[in-house]
Amino acid sequence: MAASGARVGAGIGRAAPPPQVALRPLRAADLPAVLAIQRAAYGDGYQESAAVLARKLALAPQACWLAQRGGEAVGYVFAHPWDARGAPPLHVALDGLPARADRGFVHDLAVSPAARGLGVAAALFGRVRDWSSAAGHRGMRLVALADAVAFWSRQGFSPLPEGLLAAYGAGARLMERALHGRPA
Repeated sequence: MAASGARVGAGIGRAAPPPQVALRPLRAADLPAVLAIQRAAYGDGYQESAAVLARKLALAPQACWLAQRGGEAVGYVFAHPWDARGAPPLHVALDGLPARADRGFVHDLAVSPAARGLGVAAALFGRVRDWSSAAGHRGMRLVALADAVAFWSRQGFSPLPEGLLAAYGAGARLMERALHGRPA
């Protein structure tokens, strides 16, 4: 999913949130706000359940962040360790994480329509990139929805040849970028 339909910034080093936006670790109590942002960003076609997102949060709480503006949730990111097996299934709670996870996987990054253009996505991606780098991952992966492929390409991600499950939609691409200057 933006895993995928996200609009984000890149570069090396921490992307500071814009002055009017605060980032904090995501909590289970934030899931209703996350679901509202997800619906506004993607419509009903990519709406994941609170149970699926709660499982991702439970598996990798250090890789999940919420952006707030004036105390209101305006964006979020869910990420987790992953390996070279392509993309995890959409709409399915993960049983666990791979034992030899060597990549960070950006499962979903979304920003409410009202907060787009404020640098929220860049700040969220910066936090996840910093987490993945600190974890020693060799690279990062995500699934870019069709309308976000060009954006993610500008952030250093390159399409991989592997196919995706139909749930990700027509034109979605599995993409990867290296970390630490070594091949992903």
